[in-house]
Amino acid sequence: MPLLGPREKGELESLIRRQLVTYWEAHGSNGLLAPGMTIALDTDGPTIVADGPGEALAFVEIRTLFTALCHLSADGPGSMPRDSLDSLATEATSALAAQVNRLVPD
Repeated sequence: MPLLGPREKGELESLIRRQLVTYWEAHGSNGLLAPGMTIALDTDGPTIVADGPGEALAFVEIRTLFTALCHLSADGPGSMPRDSLDSLATEATSALAAQVNRLVPD
């Protein structure tokens, strides 16, 4: 049985979306897509960090997500509009949930 099932993944995605919007509003897409920016998941929930994931249960560098890669290759880091954050949150949730669910032995 996975640690993060559909309901938990839905809640996680909502939390990640809020984090992304808050960070995007404060720093723009240049800040969000800067090298090393990571979404880390620990027991307190997801956070966006610039200095590595620390003791996170799971983490994903934002620039490695498909939506981010598309914007980086198209027009550079400043090109990602706010409406792309929903897709980014979905992709980050999938990546983090997969890592967490691998922690549970079959």
